[in-house]
Amino acid sequence: MVKILKELIKEEIENPCELELTEILEIFEVKTFKKGTFIKKPFTISKEIGFLIEGNIRSVVFKENGDEITFKILEKHSFIADVVSIKTEQPTPIGFECLNDVAILVAPIKKFLQLLKTNLTLNILMREHIIKITIEMGKKNLAFLKGTAKDRYRFILENNPSLLKKFPLRLIASVIGITPTQLSRIRNKK
Repeated sequence: MVKILKELIKEEIENPCELELTEILEIFEVKTFKKGTFIKKPFTISKEIGFLIEGNIRSVVFKENGDEITFKILEKHSFIADVVSIKTEQPTPIGFECLNDVAILVAPIKKFLQLLKTNLTLNILMREHIIKITIEMGKKNLAFLKGTAKDRYRFILENNPSLLKKFPLRLIASVIGITPTQLSRIRNKK
């Protein structure tokens, strides 16, 4: 399974240094989780970074009143990290829940951050990943700030149509910030 990360790195980075590539792959180990398991429980401190090989994970934020909001559904070849917790070394209300059985590569955050200081290949990989995520988040934020619920649903249709086939409507409604009833109305008007 480490081979999948190696192939991704080679696709993303032109002529990566083999020694640096080996260093990256050595800090990761394969772990499997069952559906419904939290890879990182809410209100805990993040101690690992992951790379999703198989399955789907939802990034979920828990409110103090017990409500939960699905921030994002992660699909294969996604990095999984609670960056706020990693940077602040504080617990956050962010959790990562398996939507089905998953396989991920996991690295201890301390080893990852140490390697980030010296490994140019890892730096380039993370830079490209951050750029991709920043653009995606920017587009999503604009859709939320400027658009209606219908616009946010259209955003999902255009950018992640596979989500609608894989997951229950209540989860999709949470991602776009509306109730399942509102989502049903929007879908019926199409």
